Amino acid sequence: MKRKFFIFLPVLALLASCGNASDGSYKPGREYGDDGYYALYMLNIARGNSTSESGLDELVENTLYLKVDITDKLGQPLEEPNPAPTRENYDFMGWYKEASGTNEWNFDTDIPYSSVILYAKWGNGSEEQPYQEPEYIPPERIIEDMDFRITDILNKPLEEGKNEVNLTAGGIKRLATHKENVKFAIGFEHRVGVDVTTATYDETDKNISVTFSNNESVTIKVNDITATLKVDNSYYEGKAVNYEAKGGDIENYHIALAGSSSMENWDTSTEDMAPIVSFNHGIGGTTVEQWTKWLLERLVMPYSPKAVVYYVGVNNIINSSDDGKITADKLDALFDKTHQYLPNAHIFYVLINKLPLYGGFQNDFDIANNSALEYEANHEYLTCIDAGKGLLKPNGLPHFGYFKTDGLHMSRAGYAIWGAAVKQAIIDWLG
Repeated sequence: MKRKFFIFLPVLALLASCGNASDGSYKPGREYGDDGYYALYMLNIARGNSTSESGLDELVENTLYLKVDITDKLGQPLEEPNPAPTRENYDFMGWYKEASGTNEWNFDTDIPYSSVILYAKWGNGSEEQPYQEPEYIPPERIIEDMDFRITDILNKPLEEGKNEVNLTAGGIKRLATHKENVKFAIGFEHRVGVDVTTATYDETDKNISVTFSNNESVTIKVNDITATLKVDNSYYEGKAVNYEAKGGDIENYHIALAGSSSMENWDTSTEDMAPIVSFNHGIGGTTVEQWTKWLLERLVMPYSPKAVVYYVGVNNIINSSDDGKITADKLDALFDKTHQYLPNAHIFYVLINKLPLYGGFQNDFDIANNSALEYEANHEYLTCIDAGKGLLKPNGLPHFGYFKTDGLHMSRAGYAIWGAAVKQAIIDWLG
């Protein structure tokens, strides 16, 4: 019988240094150590069993399989690790450039010119089929008192007593992009057998024309209220405008990722979440109330997500002097408003990570996190994700190797674990 033991890879200590050289300048590619450049080979599994080079079974406490100093070998092909990692009931399929396993690294032709991270890809064999995101079918809203009733456009209710709707630039961009067919934007209740047959958008008159199968039609006036929802920070406002300008092609019923810098900096989220389709509208530095007051309506609602994943609140505590209780109350308000306007969407809240250099705030982090867990216990539409637990040492303290030198933002190795936990929570919900 092979012996089992815990292995704590000392090389991870080197991961704590990243980004800035001793003279304060930034050195591209040196995120994993100012003293050189590295190739990191990630197991791409969270705390699983693998086989070491010695042939012993290891219960690894992270996803790093091998770290190779390539400082003196930049511009030359990498040597493929030998032996390859193994995983019970899985086939090793090779080393890939992203965790989703889309683009394989070619050890003959691909050349590193800075530090690189490669991810193991695992085949599920004959026992399991690769995960496929199930089709989402929104629930119908059947009524009997009339043939139909238009209730909202892109989740924004019509103005009371009027055939008018107040939309932001993101929603209007979606309408303009698909102006010949905007049926996806129409929220309505209807009698059995009555449905929308056509819906078009006139950019000049800013009207939506809707016809129903009973030959009745309705015209909805669209008002642009973006100016009333400008963020109280010009830098954040610029990022919001950029998302709105690029969001016309986002489809309905995908996963919205929202929140502050840990979400925005997850620049591999599209690949890491695959095959689940997601879009990331995170803005670094934002607070809970900025999402509640302005950004929810602009960067989440117009895209009709089937689920919203928030990571926000840490800036309230660290930068805005909100204590844990105030932050918790603001989170409750964000959850309430999200559910009010997106009643069919599930809400995920990623609990605030334990942070290497911010232990003095931990009590407030805990208060906010525990409040979110209490909200979850009383509202079936909220699920909390403790993604940060994978970034901890066995003693419960945060592992600096999973964070950048600021002790606040995660490194690539950290996102490999944190992002996998977020994805798994979504899969568990989707079924």
